[in-house]
Amino acid sequence: MAGREAGEGRTAASVAERDLWAEHDGIRVYGRLRVPDAAAPLPAVICSPFFSGDHETAGEWAAPLAEAGIVTCAIDFFGGTPHSRSGGRTTEMSVCTQAADLSAVLDVVRALPEVDPDRIYLLGQSQGGFVSTIVADERPTDVAGLFLLYPALVIHDDAVERFGAPENVPEAYEMWMELGRRYAVDALAWDPFEHMSYPGPVRIWQGDADPLVPLAYAERAARTYASCELEVVRDAGHGFYGIRKRRITEQIVAAVLGRD
Repeated sequence: MAGREAGEGRTAASVAERDLWAEHDGIRVYGRLRVPDAAAPLPAVICSPFFSGDHETAGEWAAPLAEAGIVTCAIDFFGGTPHSRSGGRTTEMSVCTQAADLSAVLDVVRALPEVDPDRIYLLGQSQGGFVSTIVADERPTDVAGLFLLYPALVIHDDAVERFGAPENVPEAYEMWMELGRRYAVDALAWDPFEHMSYPGPVRIWQGDADPLVPLAYAERAARTYASCELEVVRDAGHGFYGIRKRRITEQIVAAVLGRD
């Protein structure tokens, strides 16, 4: 795996922004890197977007964290959207391909001179949360903590309900956007609750009015992880906005910078 950076620039908030590229298996994965103007090495948070999201939607969480003094990287997953800067078709994407993308980005971020490699956290929204749990399970010593925002831990069960077994999965099907057979096959094979061995700190924020992910999934994860704190966001759906988003951002900043 290898990475390179380009497209340097600086925002008015004393945060330098530049492109970051990671590579694995012939795939180039794009991320938008934000580096605060502060003494290095700094902690970092890698932000994974929700299903059909991109570096701009992940950047809505990454930008305020960078302004608070944390290096952030917001990812475009390969095949994550029809317009992903990482390329690929949505029919080639799955939670497992996205986990490989995130792992490659983690390698590049760990090597950045501005980053403390012992303080790299993963933040994931919805499907990005599911993907973050995979990488934390596979690379526990490289992940300082998990921040899971309405994580879509329902994906495996949804695939079981839709198809039952791999032989029933078509070559392509629609679920908000066109998906390929690999999406469902990988989801059938990966039950997240069988892969929650990550021993580090986990924080989950889950709305109790989420129409896509029942609260029971977050509650089960909180019981399964060795060290997990669950905050139930009252009357919140699948996503956090406004004052809720600002408050959660403040909690993440406090956790990363040791201000709890």
